[in-house]
Amino acid sequence: MWSPHKHYGKSERTEESLVVVTTDAFKRALANLAGGVVLVTTLDDQKEASGMTATAVCSISVDPPLVMVCMNHATTTHRAVHASGIFAINFLAVGAENLARRFASNRPDKFQGLETTVARTGAPIIDMALAHCDCTVEQAVTAGDHTIFIGRVLEAHAKPRNDLPLLYFRGDYGSVASIPHDLGRGEKRT
Repeated sequence: MWSPHKHYGKSERTEESLVVVTTDAFKRALANLAGGVVLVTTLDDQKEASGMTATAVCSISVDPPLVMVCMNHATTTHRAVHASGIFAINFLAVGAENLARRFASNRPDKFQGLETTVARTGAPIIDMALAHCDCTVEQAVTAGDHTIFIGRVLEAHAKPRNDLPLLYFRGDYGSVASIPHDLGRGEKRT
């Protein structure tokens, strides 16, 4: 039974008694979870733009406005967010697959030719994004080979357009065409 006072990391059981899923099986299973594609952008210690593609992003709280993004420790953007304490989440639309692939790579020129503006925190905002959230890091939680950055949203903006969000599913980019284009502004189906 769950308890708020019990530590759930390592239990009384030994490592040998735990059956651990293989990395391949884990990745195959989670590939079936579609995720919205975002670009996480920030500034490195030289005040240069840094960014990466992510799908492990979600809202946490409305009051205060909090979001989270999970980043692999090995990425340069992880190191930049950890050092700067700021990041922006830029939500991509269908048609931005090449941009998502560019930011998923290790190439140094990710921002070349890309129109950006500077957010309140100083993080780059991708002008073509559907929406963005500009954040300061409230908390960083280490979880395996990733860090969960919890960010306080200082500014959020959504563009008034009906583009579908870019999704990542089973190793490829796509959309959910079954979502009516006129929904998504807080309206509920009746």
